[in-house]
Amino acid sequence: MKRQSLFWGSLFIFAGALLLLDNLGFLHVNIWNLVWPSFIIAAGIWTLWTATQGPEALDIDKLNLPLDGTKQGNLTFSFGAGQIKVAGGADPNDLLNGSFAGGVEEKRREKNGIPNIQLKPSTEGIFYTIMPWTWGAREWDIVLNKETQWALNFEMGASDAQINLTDLQVSDLNVETGASNTEITLPANAGHTHVDLSGGAASIRFDIPEGVAARIHVDSGLASIDIDRERFTRVGDVYKSEGYETASNQVDINADFGAGSLIIR
Repeated sequence: MKRQSLFWGSLFIFAGALLLLDNLGFLHVNIWNLVWPSFIIAAGIWTLWTATQGPEALDIDKLNLPLDGTKQGNLTFSFGAGQIKVAGGADPNDLLNGSFAGGVEEKRREKNGIPNIQLKPSTEGIFYTIMPWTWGAREWDIVLNKETQWALNFEMGASDAQINLTDLQVSDLNVETGASNTEITLPANAGHTHVDLSGGAASIRFDIPEGVAARIHVDSGLASIDIDRERFTRVGDVYKSEGYETASNQVDINADFGAGSLIIR
């Protein structure tokens, strides 16, 4: 952010100097005919130069939510462009904790004693965070309490998501994603997990732990579908593990998928 601040600060000083010289009578031209083209040219040069330097680091917010006896939680990640990682491993006294490059806003409400939490990018400095020199710099890294029963919602745009739910108790998982690369490892010992997936031009991979039975229904358009048929036998438009109905741990996946690729292993 320092690099960006120096650039724009210098540009404003330059523009102010031109205005001062004009007011003092040293310049005999229409000053605005100089200022606006100068801004446009300088911004173009800056954008091209920063594109060759890699993303500039964003300020990092830390968030720690205490457990406070919470047994169940509904959590929504409203995430646009960038990288997001989610896993188990929060301190036993924490509901969740994480670091959020680019900032985070938390919204929370209670319904029937269950917290409904939404995490979304901070609107503070939003103009800066969408500039080319910060592309790829927004990164969230979150760990969740492994004993809490979770309902998780992911609302993602052009993102790279690494979601490891192996050790978590997840009853419901909803994933809505656009042009993203998403890899999700499903819970290994959560009883029953219901998964809804809707995606556009995305690359999605689900890894189902050994010992977990699955029922998979896919409604796809132009997507490339790759499902392990040795493990999940196709019957009509459904893929299913042998002994699914009596398995101790199950995942039920409903995928409504457009263009892109879907892999389930």
